[in-house]
Amino acid sequence: MITIGVDVHKRQCTVAIQQEGGELKCFGPMENTREGWRELLEQLPPEAEIALEVSTSGYFAMSVLEEAGGRDRAHWVDTAGIDSLRKQKYDRLDAKRLARKLSVADQDPLPEAWFPPPAMRALRLRARQRCWLAVLRAQVKNRLQSLLQMHGLRPAVTDVFGKAGRAWRATQVLPEATRESVEQLLRVHDFLGQELEKAEGYLHAVDRQFPELARLRTLPGIGEILAPVIWREMGTLERFRSADAWVNYPGLVPSLYESGEVSIRGGITHPGSAWVRWALVQAANGVIQGVNPFARRYRRLRRRKPANVAKTAIARSRARCVYGVLKSGGNYQEVGWGRRPRGASEAWSRQA
Repeated sequence: MITIGVDVHKRQCTVAIQQEGGELKCFGPMENTREGWRELLEQLPPEAEIALEVSTSGYFAMSVLEEAGGRDRAHWVDTAGIDSLRKQKYDRLDAKRLARKLSVADQDPLPEAWFPPPAMRALRLRARQRCWLAVLRAQVKNRLQSLLQMHGLRPAVTDVFGKAGRAWRATQVLPEATRESVEQLLRVHDFLGQELEKAEGYLHAVDRQFPELARLRTLPGIGEILAPVIWREMGTLERFRSADAWVNYPGLVPSLYESGEVSIRGGITHPGSAWVRWALVQAANGVIQGVNPFARRYRRLRRRKPANVAKTAIARSRARCVYGVLKSGGNYQEVGWGRRPRGASEAWSRQA
């Protein structure tokens, strides 16, 4: 098998080719453009396999390979765990290492990352964009509150950006520079609010393409926004062989260090997608406020655990419910939690 290792950078790439006989050679640099990649594909035999590093530039390269019909033989490789202890690093060496690793992938599989199909990439981008806009708006709100606090002003209303809050602010005397800054922040806040409405409209428009979103919204605490955030990061259920693998993906499991008789458990591991971890914690925040099995479990945990530890445990439970909903193809059933009544059918959430 002919294998190609490509060290991808913003402007150019270094390419290494390993022939079937084991001969390895490098050439390049190659321009990281559509034309450059198409020229490379024309020169390569159709059976050649290509390995790329996971990166923003690698994302572009994978999309170009997909457009050119070379997606099936492209491998998007997470190189964080490959030769992490090596003391030498340069582009030609990185490309050669990728080509060598790919040539023995049948014996030692590469840590490949999942490259979503176009429809899922579009949903992922729109969901992330909506979250990013919400983060910007929160920063604007915090900045305005800080400016008011700097001048000893404490709003008499809960929402400074509502009608009553704006009327209250108009009556306050502020220095000219601060007043201009506050008015500018209000304009930015209104603009971001309009963009958020558009972003949420885009998410609602794709509901018919992904029936999984409707099932996820039957889970307590997961609504119109969190459902697409979670689903677009998960992508497809086949990526995860079990519920444990899915819970481990956003890094919600506790870390563990063992050596001999020593066993130390620490905080959560934090690998994987930070967005899906955030979404599951937000879902936990919402569900523990109600009257449901998750809220009751949270209160039990709080008797002996800090609030954040208990909340993370609920987020793990929510992740298992997400897996169960998608695995069974049905809606959420509360009977799967706590003590089941006699004769009740086995709940899918426990099957996960």
